[in-house]
Amino acid sequence: MNAREMVLNHASLWVGDRTDAIDFLKGAVSGIAQLVKEGVVERVLRTNRSSTEVLCAKDFSLFDATQELRGSGARDEYLFLVRLTTKTPLQSGIREEVEQRFLGCETLDLQPEDGAPLLLCALAHSVAIGLPSHEDWDRDRVTVRFEELLPDDTFSLESEDIDHLARAAHAAPICARHRRLLRAGLRPDELWAKRQEVFPNLVFGSDVEGHLAKLRARLFHTVVNKLGQLDTTAGGWHDAGGAMPPWTCHVTNESERLRNNTTLREKRRFRSHSGDRALFLWHARFGSGGRIHLRFDPERREVEIGYIGGHLPL
Repeated sequence: MNAREMVLNHASLWVGDRTDAIDFLKGAVSGIAQLVKEGVVERVLRTNRSSTEVLCAKDFSLFDATQELRGSGARDEYLFLVRLTTKTPLQSGIREEVEQRFLGCETLDLQPEDGAPLLLCALAHSVAIGLPSHEDWDRDRVTVRFEELLPDDTFSLESEDIDHLARAAHAAPICARHRRLLRAGLRPDELWAKRQEVFPNLVFGSDVEGHLAKLRARLFHTVVNKLGQLDTTAGGWHDAGGAMPPWTCHVTNESERLRNNTTLREKRRFRSHSGDRALFLWHARFGSGGRIHLRFDPERREVEIGYIGGHLPL
């Protein structure tokens, strides 16, 4: 799955109060920046109308709110927003198959002009961007109900849940859903090349590429799921802090007997991401006897994978 586009949900932009509009916009931009950083979206924002035409309050447009970000001290948010590539009108350059379907659909809960951006998100798997002006928009997932004209000239009632960002806090669940979809569609020959995209909170030692090449196909998704749990742990550690990662799966150290046995201990030494050989004594289990050996750095709150494969000698 490639990075997705963003589509402006202009139906959510009427806040009614200028100060609230500026504060809400600042929070939304922080969330957008997180989506871009995580590779979920491109720096592209599709709009049905220009920012000067969409009002956030009386005589106060989205363009005005953007300019006020700079005046309110939110210079970084202002610069990020004005540097986004914008596409207007809404259908500019969309894929032909999406456009054909889009032209045969109409939303059920909103006026056509207001519903069109959300409909496009449902059909093109884009992320809707709005403001939390109402409880209906103050959420990271919204449902789009629409009627679709089928080739036999009958109509079908459809419903799609789409990702919707209106606050900075909405970015995390959207990123998590995006990574789950990436992992579900991942092939064994793609894992190493896409490791940073799929597991952004983990570091992988140099030897792991070879280990993955030897992994049995039937164990692939089991390993992907376990790495996903470790990635969640590593991401949570950055926020929670502490001397130990807040493990979300069973992770243990090797026994004292093994750690004191030079021969067995050296079997747990692998090349790190920097190329140096390092000990990876902690491990998580997968399948029947499989092991993912890792190490972690409390100062950097970094979890590194060093080995993926069968049980090492005891």
